[in-house]
Parts: sequence; structure tokens; C-alpha cells
Amino acid sequence: MKKLEEFLDALGQRESGGNYKAFNKYGYAGKYQMGEAALIDAGYYKKNGKYNNDWSGIFTGVDNIHSITDFLNNPKAQENAQIAFKRRQWLYLKAIGADKFTGKYINGYCITQSGLLAGAHLKGAGGVNDYLKSNGSINPKDAFGTSVEDYIKNFAGYDVSSICR
Repeated sequence: MKKLEEFLDALGQRESGGNYKAFNKYGYAGKYQMGEAALIDAGYYKKNGKYNNDWSGIFTGVDNIHSITDFLNNPKAQENAQIAFKRRQWLYLKAIGADKFTGKYINGYCITQSGLLAGAHLKGAGGVNDYLKSNGSINPKDAFGTSVEDYIKNFAGYDVSSICR
């Protein structure tokens, strides 16, 4: 089975080509294209009001990150933030019962922990929940047309057990 580091590398490649300084037109930042909500979940950022990736909130200083520029210039902080974010996502997935789908097949694809985490990275636990509860007939997509099923399929089979405790 492929390792967690390989999962993260593959996810980073898919999201930004592995570019820690990437910043897309929707305001998603870094190797993993994290937005405000993701960095809030990871403990790096605080904001009141709507999460629209305008970065008008306050960075918490974790890993000495005080601005979006600091974040883009700190690969280690991005890796740490991604691990923290994935741990939080797993708690969200468990809370909605998504973990109970592991080992089941939807549209011919085996549901795995790593696939669930990847799907949640793309469209959140809610998007994954819609997909699972509809048995794949609802398949949310991001602004670029990538679907939850694409991520569940393409990121299956990695050992993310250190995240999914």
C-alpha cells in the first residue's frame, strides 16, 4: 500500500503541480490550494463573516505564519497545515458516517479512507456525503469540473491510517 507521503505528494501534484507558491484565480493558495476555510480548520487563520478567500482575516502565527505571503513561502508550514486539515476533515467525515462506506463500491470504485479524504479536499465532507448517500448519482464538481468521484477513484489505496484515528 502506498504511504501517506505519497498521498500528499499526489494530492499536491493534482492541485498545483506541486508548486508551494501557487495562487489561483479563486484565491486558493499553495501546493494544496488551501482556502480560508481550510486554514481555519487547520488552525492557521481566523476570520469573521464569509469565507471568500480574500485573505482579510488574521493569521494565528502557527509555524510563524502571519500572512498569505508567509504561507506561500513556507513549504513546511504548508505540509503541517495539510496534515492538520486532513485530521479535521476525517473528524467531519466520521461525524456524517462516511467512514462506514469504506470497503463498499459505488459506480465500480472501492471507497477507501484516502479516497474519502481526497473527495473532502475537493468538495468538503458535505460533497462527499451527497455522493455516498446518493450511491454516486449526485457527484459534486469543483469550479474546474473535477468531481468527487474522480478524487475518490484516483486517490484510493493510500495508507492514511495515521490521519484516520
